Amino acid sequence: MNASYIISIARKLGCSIFLLPEDITEVNQKMILTLTASIMYWFLKQPVEDSRPSGTSDSDSGSQSETISNSTTDDSASESSIEENGSM
Repeated sequence: MNASYIISIARKLGCSIFLLPEDITEVNQKMILTLTASIMYWFLKQPVEDSRPSGTSDSDSGSQSETISNSTTDDSASESSIEENGSM
């Protein structure tokens, strides 16, 4: 019943379906791959939406990139201090 359900949902989404529920239950790998590829193709065709909330400004996203770059710098500094102590 689950195999029939996933096929019906994929058809409702508009995917091209080439397999039967038996292909899923018998684990026909190539047919399951075509189902997966069809769902992925459907997903990639969807329009891209702005996932950022309307109240978020560019300065907020800039602070996130600064945090990431600072953590990278901190990691390299800690590695060099370990090497200086001769622990590595």
